[in-house]
Amino acid sequence: MIGDHAFCPTSGASLSEESHYDERGVPQRAPATDDPVPLTTGGTRSSRRALLRYFRRCHRRHADPDGKLYGRASLALARLKRTANAREGRDEIVWYALGERLARHGFEVAWMHAHAEPRCPDCGGRLAFERGPSGLVAPCGLSCAHGGDRLDEIRGLVASLHERAFPDEPTPPTDDLHVL
Repeated sequence: MIGDHAFCPTSGASLSEESHYDERGVPQRAPATDDPVPLTTGGTRSSRRALLRYFRRCHRRHADPDGKLYGRASLALARLKRTANAREGRDEIVWYALGERLARHGFEVAWMHAHAEPRCPDCGGRLAFERGPSGLVAPCGLSCAHGGDRLDEIRGLVASLHERAFPDEPTPPTDDLHVL
């Protein structure tokens, strides 16, 4: 992910914090191989491993570690990443689809809101949230070529990815998504 929630797209290490160690003193940017971990400003499409590490780190800020939740998240992320096309493969879309999957299996996912922000599906820019006549709307803050509310399109991408990754489970209408 990019922005305030930036993490290394390869290792999942936080790029938004000054601290390079977690609460147990374990390095957050430790490479898994002999190759150095690239220090970037985050990416828009991270590896499954990086997203899972980010998920675990964020969850530990809100609750005690939960092996059952982490196992379910790992399996769901594998399916989501394998299924996602270029537009749906962005970290925040996969994150929201993961939250939808976990919520449908009875896990508390409200904490996931604090660790991702919707971005423009076309340019990746921040959204400008405004009150519209029928509720909250979010046009692209960079005024890219596609105007209008981007939240509906994001909801559609999340629902589409969830539906294709988990065809055995009916996908709710986009207004009923748990995480977004």
